[in-house]
Amino acid sequence: MTIYLIRHAQSAFNAVYDQNKPDPMIFDAPITKLGESQAQQTRTEINQLVIMNVIVSPFTRTLQTAHLIFGNRLPFQINATVREQLCNSCDVGSPPHELARDYPHLDFGHLDECWWHDGEKDHRGISVEPDETLKERANAFAELLERERIHSTAIVSHGNFIRALTGIQPKNCEVIKFDPL
Repeated sequence: MTIYLIRHAQSAFNAVYDQNKPDPMIFDAPITKLGESQAQQTRTEINQLVIMNVIVSPFTRTLQTAHLIFGNRLPFQINATVREQLCNSCDVGSPPHELARDYPHLDFGHLDECWWHDGEKDHRGISVEPDETLKERANAFAELLERERIHSTAIVSHGNFIRALTGIQPKNCEVIKFDPL
């Protein structure tokens, strides 16, 4: 199976986040100029790989990253299962109707209105997703990849989700070959 996990490019949240300071409250953060450059560099690396399908998390930063890497040459399958673990404001997504407005060529009709983790809210008003919930979601996705024999596919996702799948904490736009077996 040839699966390539790609962490999104630097986001506006990544650029300013400091764990010793309050959450900057940047919801569904877009990528930065540096992020655009990272994605364009990854495009060169990806061109050497055999990729026929792209699965993308519905966050703005992953959609932008995927578009810069793959352009319109491959269809995108939007899949909320590969979303980021909700830990901070940037991990609160945009509703499907807003995504459809911003990306009219993509299908968001299958997403719930709140497709990110929803639970008890903390002092910031954010529903932090427990690690065990993330791990269960990542394991279920790995089982789906194996069961459906998905191959020649890039998955544009997030650091914590990729770490839950592989044990690797990727850098922005890092490409990791993954075998779910």
